[in-house]
Amino acid sequence: MPADARQLFTLKCLLKTFSDSTRLHVNFQKSFLVPINVSAGKSSLLAQTFGCEVGSMPFTYLGLPLGTTRPTVKEFSPLLTKMERRFSGVSKFLSYQDRLIMVNSIFSALPTYYMCSIVMPPTVIQQIDRFRKHFLWSKGDISRRGTCLVAWEPSCRPKDKGGLGIIDMKYQNTTLLMKFLDKIYNHADIP
Repeated sequence: MPADARQLFTLKCLLKTFSDSTRLHVNFQKSFLVPINVSAGKSSLLAQTFGCEVGSMPFTYLGLPLGTTRPTVKEFSPLLTKMERRFSGVSKFLSYQDRLIMVNSIFSALPTYYMCSIVMPPTVIQQIDRFRKHFLWSKGDISRRGTCLVAWEPSCRPKDKGGLGIIDMKYQNTTLLMKFLDKIYNHADIP
């Protein structure tokens, strides 16, 4: 919205009305205002009017890194940490078949939310593949090397083509983004 105090008051009244009608409390202290091409004095005045703090780019919104530039690898560290925690303790007790099922159902699904909105850097995809590969072949031991029974690229082929049917993250990311482009191009009724 434009950096206008009147529009900010209108938005605050709208949120207050929503709060009163739904009995959901709007916590302005948890919110922040991200100014773009606005002086520091005016942005702090607007933030005081709204009852929040002044933020800056990049920031995280609903878990996704948002900013004016492409997200860096560092901004994907919460996802990578979450994946690393998930696979560390369970893999020792599972068979190869069980680990393969977990690779496709859990570890391939965790980054889907990111991949629907952002082109993931190749480094992040390589790290996710490294986690999945170690979970499948090394029972979760990241330091073990040379224990793979099948190379990773053939493992990602479909089962009818001689692979294990592991989802290829690079192609999945491209496909998920193309799905939204298709909806926009065909004027689908989407929110």
